[in-house]
Amino acid sequence: MRLWKSWIVTRKDLSMFRKNRYILYSIIAMPIFIGVVLPVIFILALGTQSTQLSHAQLVAGAQQIVNMGTIYFVLIPSVLPSIIASYSFVGEKIEKSLEPLLATPTTDGELLLGKSLAAFIPCMAVTYFGSAIFAIIMDSWSYANLGVFLLPNPYWALVMGVISPLACVMSVEANVIISSRVNDIRAAQQLGGLVVLPLIFLVIFASASAAASNYLAFGVSIALTIVDILLFYTSKATFQREEILTKWK
Repeated sequence: MRLWKSWIVTRKDLSMFRKNRYILYSIIAMPIFIGVVLPVIFILALGTQSTQLSHAQLVAGAQQIVNMGTIYFVLIPSVLPSIIASYSFVGEKIEKSLEPLLATPTTDGELLLGKSLAAFIPCMAVTYFGSAIFAIIMDSWSYANLGVFLLPNPYWALVMGVISPLACVMSVEANVIISSRVNDIRAAQQLGGLVVLPLIFLVIFASASAAASNYLAFGVSIALTIVDILLFYTSKATFQREEILTKWK
């Protein structure tokens, strides 16, 4: 596989996304909203408990709440690809650049990798941006009121370093497959949203059990790795550029 060929496809898609205000605003708004609103809600909730709990209890409670908030940053790279990756092939059709793209001397693997990277890179970039805002606000409050920094911690590192990227890969691959099989953007986005629903439920379930959060995080990481591998081979097996060229008229 020639990675430079894939990177050409990636750069082309990133350029197209920057010109689309709907995509641009969508991927920026969600992480900023979660990164700002969540800590404000948590701080207000902890403030009401500060007079009723000891310092040690308040620190433990704040750490548990921060861990629960951290898992929401798995939702961002799970949901956003349904907006971005759904444009992978359908968007090319709208821009009337699909036929020239599919006729280029790139392999299916190179083309799919380029499309996947074009969705993965911005989704993970804004996820880390939102999580940085979250960490700064929570640490500023915790150091001023508790004398400790709540983040980073091992659970946060595992979620942001392993689970979020794996979840993003899963969502991107699933949405790229869908985008290559349908020829309507709204249908691609709706189907893409349905695909990530099990992951969203899994994330919510994982956030509900703070005592076993590290074990759940490892389990989710293993499961996502297996699913990502299966989706990669599925995408290569189901991608048919000849069918797209002849039927997408």
